[in-house]
Amino acid sequence: MPGATSPEAMKSVDALLRAVRTLPGARPDRIGLFGHSRGGGASLNYVLRVGGVQAVVLNSAGYPSQFVDLSARLTAPILMLHGKADDPADGGSALSNIQMARDFESAVRASGKPVETVYYEGGRHNGIFSSPAQYRDEVQRMLAFLQRHLRD
Repeated sequence: MPGATSPEAMKSVDALLRAVRTLPGARPDRIGLFGHSRGGGASLNYVLRVGGVQAVVLNSAGYPSQFVDLSARLTAPILMLHGKADDPADGGSALSNIQMARDFESAVRASGKPVETVYYEGGRHNGIFSSPAQYRDEVQRMLAFLQRHLRD
């Protein structure tokens, strides 16, 4: 599996977006990305470097310092969902620790870009998959966020 910031990941996200835009009934001008963990990093990397989507949902993503440096380039609103107890022992990494997420959020806010965040008390890296309560809450928040930003 390629790293989130690798050229291979960029090509994969780009190929997926091109394919989605051609689906019957798809609105090419109303595309959102969702990514969990490394997929969140790949989604964010794509949005920061290429753009072209209207909303981004990040779940337990990694936030390297280069993303903080690029945060002013954001063109789409972001919903960040992150566990406060995210840890490498349960699938996370040093890049997905809570302080890295908060640093990225702060940089986005400082640049005046739209960001919504939810930090789950006791939430782990795979909380969306292991906690029924967190899963329900995250899905409801994602749905509301995407409807708000992708509707006409």
